[in-house]
Amino acid sequence: MGYVRLFYRGFAFVLLTILCTVVALLGSFVGGHIWALRTQQFWSRILLAIFGVKTVIHGNPTNAGLIMANHQSYIDIWLIPRYVLSVFVAKAEVKRMPLVGWGATVVDTVHVDRSSKESRKATKDMIADRLRNGRSVIIFPEGTTGSGEDLLPFKPGMFHVAAEEGFPLIPVTIFYEDTDMAWVGNDNMGSHFARNFKRASTIAHIHFGEPVKGADGELLMQEVEGRMKTRLQRFNVNRINL
Repeated sequence: MGYVRLFYRGFAFVLLTILCTVVALLGSFVGGHIWALRTQQFWSRILLAIFGVKTVIHGNPTNAGLIMANHQSYIDIWLIPRYVLSVFVAKAEVKRMPLVGWGATVVDTVHVDRSSKESRKATKDMIADRLRNGRSVIIFPEGTTGSGEDLLPFKPGMFHVAAEEGFPLIPVTIFYEDTDMAWVGNDNMGSHFARNFKRASTIAHIHFGEPVKGADGELLMQEVEGRMKTRLQRFNVNRINL
């Protein structure tokens, strides 16, 4: 039964991603960028349902600000757009990925090459531009996926941009009740995907914190990191009771 479920879900993911990418691309010519974001939100909702990911929301989602979220799994990219119309900041390699990369481009994802100083500067400018135009932007400040037991060190760049521009930062904490949902280390993505989605369902918690603003980038980073750490610790302590 597990392998039948996995085949069905994999097929549905490919088909739905292709369909939504085409719809977002064509619809954006008429409905503008908001059409593409609405299509992304629909894509997220349907995929979460198909893959049996039950979400529990904490706090109040907002559509205005720079969303700083911890990162554990590829499922994270479904969770936040499920509740907030937003664009991502992603590694340059994502743009070259089949299906996912095409969809990311349509919804105006900001791609960054961290090995290039010019790319990092251009990325900051593009993020600032999107925020000025009322779009929320999602950043995973850890830069990669972690186990969910604690946070990895944050990349400080965008905290300083937020301080300079006066952008509100929204701490978002993601937590999976099953620790195996975290994709970390040398775990192969294909085997990780298969192992987790043969099962019927999983439960994900997502906490939206209150917006944070300030004029000091370092202090902003410490504040956001502290709030997320506290929330993650609470989730982990109460894991057995969730």
